[in-house]
Amino acid sequence: MKKYFEYIGLIALTCFSFYYTERVTKIMNSKDPIMLNIKEYSEVVSTDCKEGYITSDGVVLGVNGKTVDITESYSNMQGLGYNEDLMVFNEVECKVNLDSTLDNYIIKGNEAKNSVSLFINVNDASILEKIVNIAESKNVKLNLIVTGSVLETHEQYLKTVYDKGYDIVYGGVEENDLKKYIKIMKEFEKDSRKYCINLGIKDTLDMCKKNNINSIKTDKIYTKDILLNTKTNLEKGSFYIYKENNITLKEISSTINFIEGKQLKIMSITDMLN
Repeated sequence: MKKYFEYIGLIALTCFSFYYTERVTKIMNSKDPIMLNIKEYSEVVSTDCKEGYITSDGVVLGVNGKTVDITESYSNMQGLGYNEDLMVFNEVECKVNLDSTLDNYIIKGNEAKNSVSLFINVNDASILEKIVNIAESKNVKLNLIVTGSVLETHEQYLKTVYDKGYDIVYGGVEENDLKKYIKIMKEFEKDSRKYCINLGIKDTLDMCKKNNINSIKTDKIYTKDILLNTKTNLEKGSFYIYKENNITLKEISSTINFIEGKQLKIMSITDMLN
C-alpha cells in the first residue's frame, strides 16, 4: 500500500514538473524578441474574411482572411532569428466560397480584391497567339474560353499557355463535349483548374455541377468596341468576355492599359476566386 502511494506521489510530481516547465517556457518565450516580433507582425497582417453574398442572379464570392500561426512560426525561427519568410499562416475561410457555390452561378469576384478578370472566347485560334503575346508583354494572364472540340484541336498550344498560368474555361453546352474538355484537362494536370462559363446560349449550371465544376456568368460579353464597352462598364470584381477576332486583337492592348490605369489588377479567374 505504501508503494502505491509512492507511485501516486511520483506521478503527481512528474505531472507538476511538466506543467511547471511548460509554464516557465511560455513565460520565457513570451519575452523572446522573436516572439514579440511575430506577435507584432500578426497584429498587422491578420485579416478577417470579407464575406460574399447571394443575389437573385448568382453569387458574389468573398475573400478569405488569414491569421499568423504564432506557435509554428516561432518554432520555425528558433535558432535562426526573426524572418518573415518563415511565417506560417492559417486561412480564415468565408462561408460563401467555391465549395459552397456549385449550385449557383458566380457572377462576380469580391470587390475587395480590387481586380477584374478578362476572357477570350476562342473561335478558331487563328489569331489567339497574337492576342496572348500582347497579354504576355504586359504580364497579364487571360482566361481562354473553349469547347471540348476546340481544346482537342489546339491541345498542344493551349497546354503551353495553361502552364504559364492562363485558365482554360469551358464554354460549350453539350455534355459529351464537356467530357472531352474534362478528359484533356486531366491530362494537363491531375488537379487541373476547371471552370464553366455561361455564354447565354443554354443553361449549363446543372451539367457542370454534376461534374463538380464551378460555373461563371456575366452580362459583359463584347464582340466589338471592347475598349469603349469596358470603359463604360468597368467594375471591381467583374468578368469581361471578348471574342477572338481582329477587333479584340486591335483593342486588347489599350483595354489592358485603361484597366490598369484605373488601379485595377487583371487576374486569372483562379487567382481572382481563390
